Amino acid sequence: MSKGWKRIGLAVVAAGLSLALILGSVAPTKADEEKVVKIGIMCCLTGAAASTIAPANFGQFDCIRYVNEQGGIHGIKVEGPWEDFAAVIPRAITAHKRMVEAGIVLEINIFDTATMSTIPRLIRDEIPCIFAAGASSPALLTKPIWVIQSGPEGENCMIEWAQWIKEEQWTQERPLRLGYFHLDAPVQSEGWRNAVPYITELGVEVVGDEKLPMFGAVDTSTEWLRLASKQPDWVLVSLYGATLVTAVKDAARLELREKGINFLADQASLDEETLRIVGKDGEGWYKASVSPSSLMTELPGIKAILEAAKKYRGYDPEYVNILYIRGWMSIAIGIEAIRMAIEKVGFENLNGRAVRDALLTIKDLDLGLGPLITITEAKPYYNDYYFVAHVENGKLKPITDWIKFIRGGHHVVRDGEIHFEWF
Repeated sequence: MSKGWKRIGLAVVAAGLSLALILGSVAPTKADEEKVVKIGIMCCLTGAAASTIAPANFGQFDCIRYVNEQGGIHGIKVEGPWEDFAAVIPRAITAHKRMVEAGIVLEINIFDTATMSTIPRLIRDEIPCIFAAGASSPALLTKPIWVIQSGPEGENCMIEWAQWIKEEQWTQERPLRLGYFHLDAPVQSEGWRNAVPYITELGVEVVGDEKLPMFGAVDTSTEWLRLASKQPDWVLVSLYGATLVTAVKDAARLELREKGINFLADQASLDEETLRIVGKDGEGWYKASVSPSSLMTELPGIKAILEAAKKYRGYDPEYVNILYIRGWMSIAIGIEAIRMAIEKVGFENLNGRAVRDALLTIKDLDLGLGPLITITEAKPYYNDYYFVAHVENGKLKPITDWIKFIRGGHHVVRDGEIHFEWF
């Protein structure tokens, strides 16, 4: 992996473009009342994951409303039938079935195990899915591709962030000692196992990891103390919802930061909603994010989102969190793919396969929300950059420019099986 960080200035990305023009590339006209396209939205408006996922769902709803107010897609109205599966996997399967029956041509999800459970049905029903969580999961990799993911493989995220800590935050002569505190799920566990050898090659000492359940973690003290006993300097954290809240508060109660341990939350952890819940206990944490912050008001797309959030929900800027913006982005990308598909095959021939094909040919899409977006069969995700934020006075304050992922490896489908291969 190159030691040189590839960066891109925030101010030069998408300069001069308006989000209204990107979301559908149409002039504001009255939507054709006879024509409708439907995007199915998998929601967690209730349940243990709601604090993390519901804000993204709100962003998805609001983006669709915004697009329709701009005239839809070439005058065609967009609808977003949704189902609240509350992070209960059997309900996700039922929700997918209902949305297919409603006539969707695209599905949006932000919960990895729920998306895994629907993969066979997505393929059978020929409905593409945008998985908006923040990193790629090998369990969602199919050939051909039917799930477009938000970021690169989780392994590469871990490697990148370990390198960022080592090069940007570590000043001592001895090796950096790194631990991992994460969800007990295949995506996190396998990703860590694959990443450890490469992290070690960076000259980082990996001290171990601790796993927690997605639901029902009312005390994480034992796991924190076990990991702390191995004396990590930094801990990568991949936890969400109620379990993350418990972990943040327990880490503060055990005074782990005062004992010299720093925390870097991953792209799907520690959003502003969680920080409002944990209060001062989240101060001093770090977070890596693949989607922009509402504080990046120099981005034209952020300005449009803040105006829409105020208009539709009465949100002041501080209540528009990273996950709301991520949800908005997932719909905006889907809208662009549907527009491209309609232009290629016509509205009368629009279906899930046409939308899938369009998604995989998006090139240099500028949403005014950061670096340009390109998606291909070989790179079936849309975020190539991330930035790091620091929690100060309850806010996620960006402390870096956009940093390009330099991937160490990827998952491939070979002979019907998924393999992880280093470049």
